[in-house]
Amino acid sequence: MVKQVRDLPENDAIATMGVKLRAAREEAGFSRAKVQDETGIPAKTLEHYEAGSSEPTLTRLKALCDLYKLPFAEMAGTEESPKELTGETPKEAKTIPEETTGAVPAVEAMLDELTAFRAIGFDGAQRRAIALVDELATAMKRLESDELEALAEARGLFEGDRPTSDGIFGLFVEDVDEAQRYCGLVEERIVDTAILGSDLYAIDRDAVVKVADAIKDEFDLEEPRFLGWSDCWGDYAEFVPLIREPLRKLALMGKGMDLANLDQFPRRELEAAA
Repeated sequence: MVKQVRDLPENDAIATMGVKLRAAREEAGFSRAKVQDETGIPAKTLEHYEAGSSEPTLTRLKALCDLYKLPFAEMAGTEESPKELTGETPKEAKTIPEETTGAVPAVEAMLDELTAFRAIGFDGAQRRAIALVDELATAMKRLESDELEALAEARGLFEGDRPTSDGIFGLFVEDVDEAQRYCGLVEERIVDTAILGSDLYAIDRDAVVKVADAIKDEFDLEEPRFLGWSDCWGDYAEFVPLIREPLRKLALMGKGMDLANLDQFPRRELEAAA
């Protein structure tokens, strides 16, 4: 007797689903890139599904089953109808909701809008910019690990401190709260690229420290006093959170520093591998 997905232990079920999804994709003659175009599911995420290292949501599974012409109830491990599972009729379920497929384009559009506002010194756009930051905070929480990795690379986050989808997956396995905290830090850095013109981690440390020294009196900032550093500001992880909000406020006031200026703010170099 052939076991259905629901009859198997959880890890075996996910792996079995992955095998079936890959076989169905290959039989349909689709590349992962083509599936991404058709469903909005990133190719890297699909790779994880097929490898059995992560499990698709019901909505994404429904989209894949529709594309591959697979029986959704059997793949989901239930006899319930798609409508009972997703709240959608089969016809409605063929379109993935905007919160799933639209997250990346929506985030990119908001970042582009913030970047455009920065180009005009946020003149007449302060409230809209502040609202965009709040909207981005919500929208980026919908990104899958591979989507966050791709966005971080596209926005020029410093390669030496850039997240990887496998690394984020690993954090979620170890500690969900720590994984969410780390993703939040990455999201803030992505927003910085739009408001400030650069990931602060990507700028040479001496240049960033000069910025911190220049604004510390105006914003009553106190140096962390970390030992082992001649200036006591510590490493990026210690002082960047202290200067981020003041720098964003200055930018919104039309007094922002041009952190995209490579002559004034040279880029940090990757340390050579040992």
